[in-house]
Amino acid sequence: MNDSFLVIKLTLNKEQILFSKVLQIAENIREGTNRLTSLYENVFRRNYNDALAEMVKIKGIYERIGLIREEVVSMIYGEAFLPDFKESMMMLTQSLYETMKAIKDSGRAISSRRPDEKLCTALQSNIMIYLSTINDASEKLVTMISLLQKDVGEAVKIGKEIQLLERNGDDIKDSLIQRLYEIEKDSDIISILQMKDVIIFLDDILDSMEESSLSIETLYATLKA
Repeated sequence: MNDSFLVIKLTLNKEQILFSKVLQIAENIREGTNRLTSLYENVFRRNYNDALAEMVKIKGIYERIGLIREEVVSMIYGEAFLPDFKESMMMLTQSLYETMKAIKDSGRAISSRRPDEKLCTALQSNIMIYLSTINDASEKLVTMISLLQKDVGEAVKIGKEIQLLERNGDDIKDSLIQRLYEIEKDSDIISILQMKDVIIFLDDILDSMEESSLSIETLYATLKA
């Protein structure tokens, strides 16, 4: 009886350690989105040195998440978790990693060259709304992951809110693309392509967060089975 209890306790501890590492990734993503917003604010204010400094910090966060991801993958395949649980956690970990990659790519897209000021002026308002939506989603992402150790069903509910924010983000993206087409004749092709990349990578951030929420739904179904 005592041996059985010990086995159960050890298993739970391993799951808790795994969830805590995934939570670290989510918390770093939240920091990354905050840095990204600061980066864009500095670009729009033409504080390019400050923007580049934020980009360096974002790259550092991306590398940190990469290291945690390696630890998570090692745990997933090194411990005696059920196959369905392993698959769900791998999906979640990968989607979180892709989220941070999109954050890094979005920062690089806007800071790799000084963007056209007219384009920035025309798109700034919608881009800042987009970033605000991304920040809201990143807060919910942390909440969702933190609930894995307590109540996966509640985590699924938070995931639904992330999915709603992703749909709101799609509306903002469509508005940005439409606005870009309207003013593209007033700018050079390189600047237009740069801003298209910006919009695409911002969209990728929310898409990857949505994938994370769907992974939680799969995990919930696995645990209920």
